[in-house]
Amino acid sequence: MPIASLDQLLKHASQNKYAVGAFVSMNIEVVQAAIAAAEKMNSPVVIRIHPDVRATTRFDTMCLVARHLAAEASVPVGISLDHGETLADCVDAIRAGATSVMLDAAEEPLEENIRRVAEVVNVAAPLGVLVEAAVGHMEHGAVQTDDDLADVAEAVRLVKESGATILAPAIGNVHGSAHGEEKATPNLNIARIRALREATGVPICMHGGSGTPRPMMRAATEAGVALVILFSDIITAYNSAMITVYNANSPGIAIIDALIPAQAAAQAVIEEKMVDLNSAGQADAFRAWARA
Repeated sequence: MPIASLDQLLKHASQNKYAVGAFVSMNIEVVQAAIAAAEKMNSPVVIRIHPDVRATTRFDTMCLVARHLAAEASVPVGISLDHGETLADCVDAIRAGATSVMLDAAEEPLEENIRRVAEVVNVAAPLGVLVEAAVGHMEHGAVQTDDDLADVAEAVRLVKESGATILAPAIGNVHGSAHGEEKATPNLNIARIRALREATGVPICMHGGSGTPRPMMRAATEAGVALVILFSDIITAYNSAMITVYNANSPGIAIIDALIPAQAAAQAVIEEKMVDLNSAGQADAFRAWARA
């Protein structure tokens, strides 16, 4: 299939009370694991690419791989930018084929957050690309206090005044251990999710989905979460498999001997997440809905 529109993916997810998993992919093996898992589980999937990937691989190279694999897949595959910090990050992703981009200015004052997101919307909206904006405070690894949670009135202003089409709020979710932090257990505020969804009218994107118990995840999708960003659980399984192989062999081992089990470990975890999100089995329904 060609790359799927995030607009369509999130509309179908919202209508059918599931969430699409967006798996942060910093190398080709995780991209392959995510799409293979989606094929096996008959699930829509989003390849989420962080700007940091450009330290080793051009953004358009990663997107080219995702587009090639998506074209051969029987399930819908979307491409999305994670935590863009600048307009240039977002333009880079759009040129590479992303159908949604995030401009993360949540730690800025609200007016500056609105201004920066609107700047991206002005570029992205005419191209049919969705723009994700963030609100609230999500420190890596830390438990959120009530003061950290997204304020509904501020979220409404952010969406209305910037033109953002996806909202990534602080809702009791916990950003993961990508920077070495020990991740706290999420404690999602389901009532706040519901209030944000109803007040803003846009799909809710939950960051830091790793470690969320299945009943809590299902409650979140019922309340309005339609996109979930996942990284820590997948990369932990991936890295653990690689470490096992490296520890059992000499430094001269062929890297493919470590990459094969690492990709398989990542795929197994992604398959479990698709069950948690209730997206498993939804690809056929999405295709029928999109054709109607």
